[in-house]
Amino acid sequence: MAEKEAGRDGGQLLHERGYYAESRSFALSIVSILPIVVLYHVGIVQSGYPVRNLAQVWMEGPLHLVGLRAAHVLNIALIIALVAVLLRSDLKGSVGLMTVVVMVAESAFYALALFKGGAVITSLLHEQAAEVIFAVNFNLESAAPLLLALGAGVYEELLFRLVLLGGGTLLLHRVFCWNRELSAVLALLVSAVLFAAAHHVGPAGEAFTTYNFLFRAVAGVLLGLIYLLRGFGVTVWTHALYNAMVVL
Repeated sequence: MAEKEAGRDGGQLLHERGYYAESRSFALSIVSILPIVVLYHVGIVQSGYPVRNLAQVWMEGPLHLVGLRAAHVLNIALIIALVAVLLRSDLKGSVGLMTVVVMVAESAFYALALFKGGAVITSLLHEQAAEVIFAVNFNLESAAPLLLALGAGVYEELLFRLVLLGGGTLLLHRVFCWNRELSAVLALLVSAVLFAAAHHVGPAGEAFTTYNFLFRAVAGVLLGLIYLLRGFGVTVWTHALYNAMVVL
């Protein structure tokens, strides 16, 4: 009886918190991005497609040293998070599902705004940057580029926003005792610059141009702000949908 009452209290609390607080839940964010992860791994990893998104390549380097693959680590993390969500009664049923639907719609709005804004800026500067988010050439006759673009939204946000921005903010604030706002701003700028620079590093990196670097740095700041204000799930969907718009 006590457990049922606690469950009802939890559900009532969830309704009282509202969409903004619920959609920022990390556990629900993980559940919301599962369709992207499944599409990416089934379409790219399991098919043996030779190209990976750059963030996965970067993550696999240090993980290979201990005999792990980035794909396996991510899958395990997602499974653990999913189990944690299912054990929480306040995220079961239509409440969590409807929140995910609205999260995707919200992300689509942000992605469209970024896409249209980038197109306007590109037009004004007379730059040919239609493939600015990619560092390799694709065969656009197949579905692989679209799946790769979706996967990049997960891996790049996991690395640059969740680890570097989120982890960097916690490190500066809790370990070095910096002001929380200052820590977040510094981590935001550093993660955005690294996000832009990483696309020009390594054998798969593209030739450096000032426009492409600045384009990605600004995009990194905007995605970082979405992460800080709206959470991990909305940021991943925004990045993935933006990439899909560029490919399509």
